[in-house]
Amino acid sequence: MNKTLRGLLVLIGIVVFTAVVCVWLPFAFLPSQGTGMALPVISVPGEVLWKDFPFEGFDLTNTMVGTLVTSLILLLILLWLRTRSGGIKAVPGRLQSVLELVSEYWYNLSKSIAGARAGRVFPLVMTIFMFLLIANWIKLVPGAESVGLLHCAHPGLNGYPAVQIAEIGQTPVERLDVTGPLDAGTAATLPDFCACELEHFGHIPDEYAAECAEAGFVNPEHADEGEGEASAEGEGTAHAEGESEGETGAATPGGANPNLLVVTPFVRGATTDLNLTVALALFAVVAIQVFGVWAQGPNYFQKFINLDALGNLGKKPLGLIDFLVGLLEIVSEFAKIISFAFRLFGNLFAGSVLLFIISFLLALIVPMVIYGLELFVGLMQAFVFAVLTLVFSAQAMAGHHGDDEHH
Repeated sequence: MNKTLRGLLVLIGIVVFTAVVCVWLPFAFLPSQGTGMALPVISVPGEVLWKDFPFEGFDLTNTMVGTLVTSLILLLILLWLRTRSGGIKAVPGRLQSVLELVSEYWYNLSKSIAGARAGRVFPLVMTIFMFLLIANWIKLVPGAESVGLLHCAHPGLNGYPAVQIAEIGQTPVERLDVTGPLDAGTAATLPDFCACELEHFGHIPDEYAAECAEAGFVNPEHADEGEGEASAEGEGTAHAEGESEGETGAATPGGANPNLLVVTPFVRGATTDLNLTVALALFAVVAIQVFGVWAQGPNYFQKFINLDALGNLGKKPLGLIDFLVGLLEIVSEFAKIISFAFRLFGNLFAGSVLLFIISFLLALIVPMVIYGLELFVGLMQAFVFAVLTLVFSAQAMAGHHGDDEHH
C-alpha cells in the first residue's frame, strides 16, 4: 500500500470519526434517547441546595458542599498516611511517593525564596496548594456539576421537562428529558414557576406566594380561604380555566406549563464561588502580615507608616517620599486581596462556563480537550496562588527600606 492510499484511508477515518462523534451522537442518537445535552443554569453565586440548613437563617449551597468535599479529601489523605500499615512507610507506595515529591518540591522552592525562614511559611503554602488543586479539579469529576436536585425553573430561566428513570425506596430518580439537538429549553414565566412548584413539590415558596396568588396560584393550605372569593368573581373565569385545564391535563390557570425544571448540582467547584476566593485571599494576606510581624516585630509596620522617615526629615527631606510610598503600600496590600481573589475566581469560573458550552454544542468527545485544558488551568492557578503567597510572605519577613541592617 503506497503513501497516497494510506493517507486516503486515514482521511476517511478522520471524516467518519468526526461525523459520528460531532454530528450523529449529539444531533441524532442522544436526542432520540431523551438524553441530549441540556444547557445548564450559569450562576455566579453558589446555588442553594437547602434553605435554613443546618439551622435557620443559613442556606447550604453547592459550592459549600464542594468546599466540604475538598476538605474531607485532604483529611482522608492525611489519615491514610497516618494509619495505613503503621503510617508513612520507609519504602513509599504510589500515593506517598507523589505526596513526597510534591512536598519536597514546595519545600525546596520555599528555601530558595524565603531562605532560613522557609520552615515558617512552607506549611501554609503547601496547604493552600493542595486545597486549591483538589478544589479546582473536583469540578471535573463526572457528575460533580450535573447530578443534583431538580428545581422548578425560576421566571426568566430556561427549563426542561423531567422523566423518571428509577426509584430508590419511595424516592423517584429523574432526569431532564432533552429530545432535540441544541435544545436550550423553554423560558419559564411566573405562572409556569407557580404551577411547577404546586405540581412537583406541593407548595409555593414564601417569597413567591404573593406574586403567585396574583397569578391565580395559592398554596393548598390557603386554598379554602380564597374559595368563596373566587366563586364570587364569576363562573366565566372558572370556565376559561377549565378549558385550559382540559388542554394541559392539569389545573394551570392561563395555560401555565408545570413541567419546566432545572438541575441544581449537589457539588460545584468551590473556587467558582467568589465568596471562597475572597475568603482565601483575605486569609493569605492576613497570614503575610503575621509572618512580617513574626520576623521583624513592631518595626514591620514602618513599611506602611514610616515614622523613621518623618523623624529624620530635618536631615533627609526626601524622606517624605518614603513616608508617602509607605501609604501606597497599604493600598498595595488591599490590591493583593483583589488580585488573589479575582484571578482565581475568573479563571475557574470561565473554565466551567467554557466546558458547559462546548458540552452543549458537541456532547462527548470534543469536550475532553477542554477537560485537559481545565486540568492544566486548575494546576497552574493553584500553583500561582501558592507561590505568590510564598513570595509576598518572604518579602514581608525580609525587611524593607534597608532596615535589616539594624537587626
